[in-house]
Amino acid sequence: MKTISEIIGGAQVLLPLEYQIQDSFSFLVTNKQRSFIHHLRVIEEYLPVLCHNQKTGNPYLGDPQFLRAFLAKSFYQDESTKNLIQRLQSDQNLREICGFRSLKGLSESTFSRRFTHFSDIGITEIIHEKMVKDILKDELVGHLSRDSTSISTREKPVNKKKEVKITKKKRGRPKKDEHRVKEQTIIEQQMDLSASDALNLLNKDAAWGGKRNSAGNPMYWKGYKLHLDVTDYDLPVTAILTGANIHDSQLAIPMERISTERVNYCYTLMDAAYNSPFIEKNATSLGHVTVIDPKKPKGGKKIPLDPAKQHRYKIRSTVERANSHLKDSFFSKRIYARKHDKVYFELMCGVLCLTAQKVLQYFILPQLTSQLVI
Repeated sequence: MKTISEIIGGAQVLLPLEYQIQDSFSFLVTNKQRSFIHHLRVIEEYLPVLCHNQKTGNPYLGDPQFLRAFLAKSFYQDESTKNLIQRLQSDQNLREICGFRSLKGLSESTFSRRFTHFSDIGITEIIHEKMVKDILKDELVGHLSRDSTSISTREKPVNKKKEVKITKKKRGRPKKDEHRVKEQTIIEQQMDLSASDALNLLNKDAAWGGKRNSAGNPMYWKGYKLHLDVTDYDLPVTAILTGANIHDSQLAIPMERISTERVNYCYTLMDAAYNSPFIEKNATSLGHVTVIDPKKPKGGKKIPLDPAKQHRYKIRSTVERANSHLKDSFFSKRIYARKHDKVYFELMCGVLCLTAQKVLQYFILPQLTSQLVI
């Protein structure tokens, strides 16, 4: 069975019928390369103006070439910049697609400087936001599904593994002379803050994290969590990176507000980790209906969702598919980047590729196909 990338790469309908892409290249263009070209065409429509003032030194190659190269790194799942440079040196077609006319300037130091520059300005987040707002501006999205996925890195964590052990806490009444002061939780504090201020309350550095997997067994990793909001057709609307020790529920309020600014949608689908009256209250104030898997009360029986909500909750598998798609097709198996901004940039290159793929799959390709039929 062909992958989506192979189908898109072999779709001549994405180009004028009289145009043969092979005529622009000296070597045979593969379907993978064709697919990457189509992805770039979608992404670069929303590329901000990139400039670099240079008065001395070697001739400047330009930022767009390097941004295309970093997108190629995600598209081909190269684990390191060294692997990316080797691919560019050996693949003339890819080198021409990215815009490099020769092998000059393809050094690790040059790529490292561009990597730091792109990470500092958050260019991938800017492109993604513009793309989502433009593509979905006239769309009414039925459901946004929210979840997180683990991102393992090789950084020194800010906490210790023993601090995140998954154990059942024993609850008890306070002692006779003990007075407990109830502190305001992070979620309660976020209710009165903007999305950016709410995110600033959370740890962004690499940390040890833990959760129970689908089999109910505890699992631990060192690094980050990538939190996603996706539509019914797996298109990422919002992507936020935090430390692995941040609970999923602490992202619900800021992500709800960010996603509301980008798209119009009706329902928010979340698992039991997001079960909080403050999260529901926040979503209701923004005009959305929450469908959250209920928790099983201690010593009681879990009350299931009503049949209508149960049917809607099944759609939440879209965010799980999106996470799997990113890891299988656009994220490298090992991430060598360090520090939040650099890891975020590398992951957002993959998110951009997935977003472009869904735009091609569900918006551009069906529309062009229908025009040909008419």
